[in-house]
Amino acid sequence: MTGLEGAKMVCADGLVRQVYPILATFIGDYPKQCLIAYCAENHCPKCHVPADQCSANSKYPPRDQT
Repeated sequence: MTGLEGAKMVCADGLVRQVYPILATFIGDYPKQCLIAYCAENHCPKCHVPADQCSANSKYPPRDQT
């Protein structure tokens, strides 16, 4: 188990270090996830829909995903 025993990994500076990786998850509703990730809550990540129209089933131009 790598989390307990550790593993040697090469870091960005080229040095080899002993690391103890863990897998962490967070389960929460969308507003809570936005709070944790510092993202805009009333903003669609896929299109340019106005905040007051998020629940409407309408087509809006897509955002640039690059």
